[in-house]
Amino acid sequence: MRSSVDHVLITAAVDWTTVLSDAVRVLAWSPQGRLLAVAANGSALVENRERVTAPMTPDPRDATWLGERALAVVDPLAGVVTAGFDRAQPLAFRGARSIGTHGGRMIVAGDGRVAVFGHLGLSTIPEVIWTGIGATHVCVHVGGNLWALGGTGGLALVDVALGCIDTRLELPGVVAVSSRGDAGRLVASDLAGVIHVLHLSDLRNGIELTGYCDPVRHLSLSPDGRTVVAAADDEITRWAIATDGAVADEPTCVVARDATITVLESSNNGFLATGDEHGVVYIWSPLLPEYPVAALRLDSEITAIAWNRDGTCLACGAVSGQLVVAHITAGALA
Repeated sequence: MRSSVDHVLITAAVDWTTVLSDAVRVLAWSPQGRLLAVAANGSALVENRERVTAPMTPDPRDATWLGERALAVVDPLAGVVTAGFDRAQPLAFRGARSIGTHGGRMIVAGDGRVAVFGHLGLSTIPEVIWTGIGATHVCVHVGGNLWALGGTGGLALVDVALGCIDTRLELPGVVAVSSRGDAGRLVASDLAGVIHVLHLSDLRNGIELTGYCDPVRHLSLSPDGRTVVAAADDEITRWAIATDGAVADEPTCVVARDATITVLESSNNGFLATGDEHGVVYIWSPLLPEYPVAALRLDSEITAIAWNRDGTCLACGAVSGQLVVAHITAGALA
């Protein structure tokens, strides 16, 4: 029986393209496949090119869907701007930089703290948890009530149900975090050029992958939690993780590109997409890790990419405001 990643890409066909009024900063798909694109001036495209809002907030940093009919955008000064709840004023949370949602809760991370909102249709008063990791730039759900936060002062695992810090690690500026809760694994990278491979049951005894000359700013775990893909400047590396959690001293694959990699995202069916400063989006198959299997070309530096839930659509945004949505078709190996 073939595995879920036993296929190669055969087409990446553009479904539609448009241009927003500023650089595309955030892309997010709803569970049912509705696209949200937020530009640097706060204007948002919802689902199709004809539905573009007026600017919602002056400096959007992150956004998420709250179900299928509501969304939230975070801004360091304005706080949390919600659409779908008939509120004219943002929810105050100075320093907000990252947002996520799971199990009826909305999680907002900012300067040394995280705010946990309940169902926004009923309450707007959050529970605030102090993290002690400084300005927080990434917030990732790792399973159940646990969220991983990465910031200037390290990594924190937060239990949002209990309202407390589960574990805190002092690391030199965490810039990327990826997790596969089903595999019980978490990876984080820092400004010192180190990747930390951690098990959720024991974060303090992980494995460090070193040797990078530049900070590893983009990081991803494969769906099965067995492969780490990292990007530092113009280089992509892959590391294999054994069943017992061991990692070899050298990466299994190193690919050098001719442009700085600006974004990197994995799909739930095993594909990888990278975008670079030249406006090129490459798609990679796990079966051909050294060569891209398809490409999309935009008119300027790639600022955001996002896969939909089943990996059949890829949205790509550029600094010019160009937004491209492509349909991805995979074929089985002979």
